Amino acid sequence: MSPQFPLSRRVFLGGVSALAATAVTPPMAAAASPASGGGEVRLHWLDGRPAAPVGCAFGVPWPRGTLSRNVPLALHTGDGGEVPLQSWPLAYWPDGSVKWTGHAVTSAATADTFALAPGTPAPPPVPVTVRRSPREIVVANGTIELRLATTGAVALPSLSRAGRVVARDGELVLRLQDQPDDADDTRAPRREDWTGIVERAEVEQAGPVRAVVKLTGRYRRDRGRGTRAILPWTLRVYLGAGDESLRVVHSFRWDADENHDFVRGLGLRFAVPLTDEPHNRHVRFGTAAGGVWGEPVRVLTGLRRDPGAAVRKAQTDGTATPPVAQWGQQVRDGYQNLALWNDFTLFQESARHFAVWKRTSAAGSWLKHAGHGDRASGFGYVGGPAGGLGFGLRDFWQRAPRSLDVRGAATDTASVTLWSYSPLAPAMDLRTYDTVAHGLDLSYEDVQEGFATPQGMVRSTELRLWALAATPPRDTIAALSATLTAPPQLVADPGTYHAAGVFGRWSLPDRSTPARAALEDGIAREIGFYAEQVDEREWYGFWHYGDVMHTYDADRHEWRYDVGGYAWDNAELGTDALLWYAFLRSGDPRTFRLAHAMTQHVSEVDTHHSGRFAGLGSRHAVVHWGDGAKEARVGESFTKRFSYYLTADELLGELIRSSMQVDETLRTVDPLREVLPPQTKAPARVRIGPDWYALVSNWLTEWERTGDARWRDRIVTGMRDIATFPAGLFTGEAGGAVGFDPATGHLVNLEKGDFDGGYNLSMAFLGEQILWEALDLVDVPEFRRTYLDFARYAQAPSAEKIARYGRDFNPGLFKTIYSRVTAWAGEQLGDASLRKRGWDQFTSDPAGKPWPPAERVTGSAVAGPVTEIPTRTTTNPAGDFATFATNDFAQRNLATIALLAIAPEEAP
Repeated sequence: MSPQFPLSRRVFLGGVSALAATAVTPPMAAAASPASGGGEVRLHWLDGRPAAPVGCAFGVPWPRGTLSRNVPLALHTGDGGEVPLQSWPLAYWPDGSVKWTGHAVTSAATADTFALAPGTPAPPPVPVTVRRSPREIVVANGTIELRLATTGAVALPSLSRAGRVVARDGELVLRLQDQPDDADDTRAPRREDWTGIVERAEVEQAGPVRAVVKLTGRYRRDRGRGTRAILPWTLRVYLGAGDESLRVVHSFRWDADENHDFVRGLGLRFAVPLTDEPHNRHVRFGTAAGGVWGEPVRVLTGLRRDPGAAVRKAQTDGTATPPVAQWGQQVRDGYQNLALWNDFTLFQESARHFAVWKRTSAAGSWLKHAGHGDRASGFGYVGGPAGGLGFGLRDFWQRAPRSLDVRGAATDTASVTLWSYSPLAPAMDLRTYDTVAHGLDLSYEDVQEGFATPQGMVRSTELRLWALAATPPRDTIAALSATLTAPPQLVADPGTYHAAGVFGRWSLPDRSTPARAALEDGIAREIGFYAEQVDEREWYGFWHYGDVMHTYDADRHEWRYDVGGYAWDNAELGTDALLWYAFLRSGDPRTFRLAHAMTQHVSEVDTHHSGRFAGLGSRHAVVHWGDGAKEARVGESFTKRFSYYLTADELLGELIRSSMQVDETLRTVDPLREVLPPQTKAPARVRIGPDWYALVSNWLTEWERTGDARWRDRIVTGMRDIATFPAGLFTGEAGGAVGFDPATGHLVNLEKGDFDGGYNLSMAFLGEQILWEALDLVDVPEFRRTYLDFARYAQAPSAEKIARYGRDFNPGLFKTIYSRVTAWAGEQLGDASLRKRGWDQFTSDPAGKPWPPAERVTGSAVAGPVTEIPTRTTTNPAGDFATFATNDFAQRNLATIALLAIAPEEAP
């Protein structure tokens, strides 16, 4: 914690300090809001009340000056009941007041609505406790106890309920092979099993409502052969007071050799002790539609002879059968000769199909037709009346291929493996898709030697483990499955987020005129189109889920999945931000899920977190990390903050902080190396936009998270430097090239191409929002004037530019992208004509018009029916031939949302 903001986390975590007076609410926060009534924030479940009780974490914003750093917070149900709550600060305003708080509730939070307000939080009946010794950390909550190792190959030594061990010997497993399955080599791939070795353990939260323990390590070969250690990983374990389940988040960072290391399996394995008779042991798998596949280890139904109705019912219900003496005589005498089904597998091979396999032993064949369906929920169970282990993977079918394995169910100890990447699928191949370049001019593909690498990419998997007292009823399994399909999430109303003054300038929906209603309908319709495209085009998979495609090929009736830079979008031009703004305005659950998956994807898969490109991300490409344009704006913090602050997710917070490595990376990776000759005036070279804007968003986020004024000062330093440039924000070749010193944050005018920088995308990647928010937090009058000058004349007619600068110039702007900058100048200057100019630029741009309703394409033109937007052939200023593209979708709707906030009176 910064000395500037010396708040002890204990104040929030324990919540026992006295209330302090709050400051006067500033004008923006004083607008009508659910949050302004006595400091109370109303909360509700995103998808309605959870189907089954599980805990969750969430974030809440506070208007500037309204929540002092030493004020504890309490949570009540809608009817006034107390709810145990754990709180901690996530971000601060410049005056030191709290901007965002993070919170955790347990499975006891079962009401429909809640109210968060200053007050002493209710303690849980039995708090969660954490005990640490040199060899292990023990987390307990009165219901279950978990032991975690501080070092070694067994990460989770045991999980117990009421003193009975439900699972033990939990270890991270990796299966690796040395070539792809279809290599030209005549020999079979050589496979090896690796184990995740714990190297460090850290207690991040110690109760009383929730405990969080973080383990870190690397994978090493089994049996200790060799010294190589790869794929650094983290494992966070969350346990709430009174919960019977725990949340586990595993992530790994790629640092292996993609040309020789091919992942064949990645998972978490446990041993599960079993004591019930085989006919009372049950295996269960859930489906996303609420169904359950469930069978016992020894099947007593469907026999030639009837064991009795009570026996059959117990087998289907998962309860203990009556004593053997009460069975039908012929079954009673011969049941021990029946098959014992020892091994079970649920394999989700694609987003459209799963199969259940079972077998008696490795000496026999699998029955691969034991069950099948389209989408499994990722929930599994093995156990009996004496108890068992429930286990599950979030985004199970969306991140296929995945599988759940139960081995040894007929023995005293079963082995359960949750495969986040299934060994039944082809080996993971992270090489780029081709070995030659295909031309930037035609395929929009920027290929550079050594740049198409996954080094430093991250992928995470969320798991949940239930220590259950007995085999759960089928309806309970369906409910537990629902918590994996759509994990419960507490959120506030749109008005609360808007009144808090967070995330720059955005509007609440406005349907006051037919034209404005049409704009609002366009936003909703187009988001719905993308949600349907994700499913129709199956944009799923371990590495793909969360991304969408960039541009459509109307002739093939297919997105350009194989055309250079037109394939995966990688959140180009703010697709992720658009989805988050749309959620903040609407509260729509589907939009939240789309946005959350995209942020997870971009922050993990599209951003390098170590190696040569640390802090940079990859531009849109056929392979997510395949493009040679490594950009600071892909990994920038601004677009990741939405998800981080709304969900208080620790891993995402780490990844956001990891992006700050980009300052030093820019010393060796010049974003303009292919465009301009080297320069010697500064240690590095960046474009004011989008590079410096991305750095500003990183510094701003770290400043508000820590209160450390060093990061604010870097923003101020750059702003003051830009204010001295003769051309201000029109400075620089290739869209704003300037010198940059990573050590100090200073910018240097390279004195080339002022005003005539050409193709200008400086604001295309949320640059305007980053600067609006920064200027709201720091007072740099000279930069505000410089920015206003740019905004005032960026889309001005020639006569106005000549009158101001003594010359005419064309900054090469996109009308929709810069319309909100122009309108902002009008707002700041009180000039209605400028505000109207912004709207006129937007409404006169073909890219600014909502798409017509989608149409179905059927017949022999396609392999199967598809949905697409009717063709609207355009040629943009870059000379690109296009039909419809995600860039237009993102920028058009971002413009609508911002313009309605900045110039509402001039809206259509």
